[in-house]
Amino acid sequence: MLKTIRFFLPTKIIFGEDTIHDFLPEISRYGKIPLIVTGRSSVRKSGLLDSITDILNRKHITFHIYEGVSPEPSVDDCMKVAQFAIRCNADVLVAVGGGSAMDVAKAAGVLVKNTGSLQGYFGEEKFKNDPLPIVAIPTTCGTGSEVTRYSVIIDWQSGTKKTISSERIIPKMAILDPVAIKTLPPGIIAGTGMDALCHAVEGFLSIKANHLTKIFSREAITLIFDNIEKAVQQRKIEYLSNLLLGSLYAGFVINHTGTIVVHGMAYGLTIRYQLHHGTANAICLPYALEFLKNHGYEEEIHDLEKIFSIDSLFDINKKIGIPVHLSELGIQREDVDVLAEMAVIGNERAFRNMKMSISKEEFVEIFSKML
Repeated sequence: MLKTIRFFLPTKIIFGEDTIHDFLPEISRYGKIPLIVTGRSSVRKSGLLDSITDILNRKHITFHIYEGVSPEPSVDDCMKVAQFAIRCNADVLVAVGGGSAMDVAKAAGVLVKNTGSLQGYFGEEKFKNDPLPIVAIPTTCGTGSEVTRYSVIIDWQSGTKKTISSERIIPKMAILDPVAIKTLPPGIIAGTGMDALCHAVEGFLSIKANHLTKIFSREAITLIFDNIEKAVQQRKIEYLSNLLLGSLYAGFVINHTGTIVVHGMAYGLTIRYQLHHGTANAICLPYALEFLKNHGYEEEIHDLEKIFSIDSLFDINKKIGIPVHLSELGIQREDVDVLAEMAVIGNERAFRNMKMSISKEEFVEIFSKML
């Protein structure tokens, strides 16, 4: 007998080539003065920002642009976007970019409509007033943030990443156009694609997983495994489309399940060593699964191994240019203790999605193997 299934997705999803051109004008349904929120340069360099502004100008839609979201955004990024939005009277935020732009837009949307500091809203449903609506246009194939209830932000006060979680920050509309990711460098395709794989796998292992989320997990895993190597090496639209779709499905999953230990382990690598978020997750994933397989997750890992083997994760990382060992990044044995401490802090929320917690000593064991 199936256990109770809860599935909520308020996002209007548009997926397909050139859908930005056809559907971007629909942002006027959510607000009259959009603020485009994006990173420092990649969206402009790719020509996508010019395409978006041309579409809006032809439709006589007044808009503003904020360029400057950090690759690993902090509370300060969110405050700057919120202040900019207030100054230009924006009533809808259009996040164009990877997870950084989307997460910052979500957090800024909360700050525009609620008083106080962002730290006061970390956690579950901590704000009173509904935030500004978000329209998301992902330009990477890994985050899933276009359909999730999370905004993950670095809080330098606590020295880790913190999460705002609310169904009210889920984007109202997501336009997933494979054309928007065709100019991605191979390394970013690899890192973001593996990030999506981590979402699907961690969601599969979450205690909040259900029959429906596992369907999306399996499909996402298959799409990513079948296409990531070819997408990195050839960058054909067919393979990129499949990766983007896999990322979307994985977003459906973690919106309901959350992530588990892999993301929390990777936070230290991104914060302390400035390693790309998805790349850090990819390095951690096989080692985390090996540990879980021997610590209470034998049945669940056995189910996953019907789709892929843990050894195949090491192989695919090598093929797409992702390091297998931490020593390849210059990380040494004396760093292990700090990484373990950061993993305990980073997994505070993730442990709630797991059957058990992992101690600092156990993280030392895992990171030592990763060296």
